[in-house]
Amino acid sequence: MVRLLMTRVGQEEEENVSMVKRSYDAFKRREVHSIMDMFADDAVMHGPAPSGVLPWGGTHNGRSGVAQFFKALGESLEPQQFDLNDFIAQDNKVVVLGYQKGRAKPTGRPYETEFVNVWTIRNGKFIEFRVYNDTAALVESLRP
Repeated sequence: MVRLLMTRVGQEEEENVSMVKRSYDAFKRREVHSIMDMFADDAVMHGPAPSGVLPWGGTHNGRSGVAQFFKALGESLEPQQFDLNDFIAQDNKVVVLGYQKGRAKPTGRPYETEFVNVWTIRNGKFIEFRVYNDTAALVESLRP
């Protein structure tokens, strides 16, 4: 009985990691509609800073909030390197460790940051997404 439970849990975690990887693939292709389809109607996104500090900062509620987050992110940053280094899964959470560098669109200045993204999944949909990164580096690259 224990082995069956362990196998089922491992399989669920593997499926969750696969879903998260598909979302990053869609992001790299700039297919926001594909990403949006992966979020639950009541999803919550937490940007890496309070609202007003970064254009995509703050808490974004529902699918419309998710769309606003990705719109602001796309208008602000032009990634030139986006590395996904580690995927750590437990239960319904997937943690991704990565590195990104690129250019801030409004200023043309470079940015570079390591990041941690935490995804929470329920019934095959993202219900929560948290972003952690070097906020100061991003603020500096966007400063007029």
